[in-house]
Amino acid sequence: MSVQEGNVDVEVEVPYPMQSRQDLIVAAELEHDLGTLRKNYGPVVPALMPFGEGDAWIAIGYNEVRQVMSDERFVVWKHRGNNYPRLRFNEGSRPPFRMAFDKMDGPEQIARRRVLAKHLSARRVMNMREGTREKVENFLDDFIKQGQGADAMGQFAEQVPLAVISDLLGVPADETDIFLEAALDHMNGRIASEEQANKHINKVNAYFDHLVARRHKEPGDDLISALLEDVGGTWDDEELGGVGFVLLTAGHDSTASIIGGLLYWLAHDPERFQYLKNNRQILPRAIEEFLRVVPAGTGTRVRIATEDVEIGGVTVKKDDGIHPVVHPANFDESVFENPMELNFAREGETHLRFGFGSHACPGNQLARMEIREVLDAVLSRFATFEAAVPSENWRSEMLMRGPKELKVNWTLEEK
Repeated sequence: MSVQEGNVDVEVEVPYPMQSRQDLIVAAELEHDLGTLRKNYGPVVPALMPFGEGDAWIAIGYNEVRQVMSDERFVVWKHRGNNYPRLRFNEGSRPPFRMAFDKMDGPEQIARRRVLAKHLSARRVMNMREGTREKVENFLDDFIKQGQGADAMGQFAEQVPLAVISDLLGVPADETDIFLEAALDHMNGRIASEEQANKHINKVNAYFDHLVARRHKEPGDDLISALLEDVGGTWDDEELGGVGFVLLTAGHDSTASIIGGLLYWLAHDPERFQYLKNNRQILPRAIEEFLRVVPAGTGTRVRIATEDVEIGGVTVKKDDGIHPVVHPANFDESVFENPMELNFAREGETHLRFGFGSHACPGNQLARMEIREVLDAVLSRFATFEAAVPSENWRSEMLMRGPKELKVNWTLEEK
């Protein structure tokens, strides 16, 4: 398909070949291609997924992504074949995942989300705020001791969400090394074979099976214990292990990517940093705009159509896969005026960073609280906070799934 960009012909192939990688190498290409496709082809585009068989589509318009996420005719798990079209190798065949709420549909999924939401309520999150603030300050102390040019990603942004989600799940800090690398390899698509995928998944499963058994005998003030005690027996032990896996990977890795991307932006935009320091009252709105602009990956799990569905001017046939791609939807110019602009005064439709509908992220308030505490601390502790190795192309790199590292220099506020 040939499209016009200015006076230059740009070839964007349809069906569009999606890549499993979500990093700097493909970021600019992917952002350009998806924006071009939406403008010149439409909000739903035929696609070739890197793994699996069968016809697939990508939804890249705001309204269409919302529809895919909320329409009960698109399901995340049931009615799939063993080799459905997908972005990740290690979600194919029948990997040994524990069954959890994110792999369910309909009333079964809604009932479990309702219980989980009760235990991830705004009240519980607010009760975690003081402890989170203390963790943030301690990690900042350690980061500052590293000296100028220290890595704000590895030494700070990745540490805060891991500590918070571990506390929530009741995982002792000295036990995270048992399973963390395996979980992150799964989350980030660093899997080369089915054997490796199964080995990693089984490693995380074994840890959370052990943790659930421990909480039966030694309940604590943590989410696993609370779900075990919940009236009605909604969860069995296998599902609780699956809950641990899901919340660990989403609650740590995705939040770390967002925090890292936000700090990456501020480290390259000193004027914006100073503006936020001097206008702290706008932080809640600024965080929402950062969530719209800063990615945590290109999308979410592929859905399968249970019947023919008209969407975005096309017909997605029964058993076709469709991938709702969140990031381009958050830049849909038909919904967001001047979408490439970071505008802290923006009003209107909200972003889709945490999804939409019954499969929306149940920990979104926890993530928002962590981001607020990190921002408050960084803006309070540092008079300046700038990239030690600035990137001339930093704006075009914002699609990447969290920077691998972020070396910064700073000056501290005088006490």
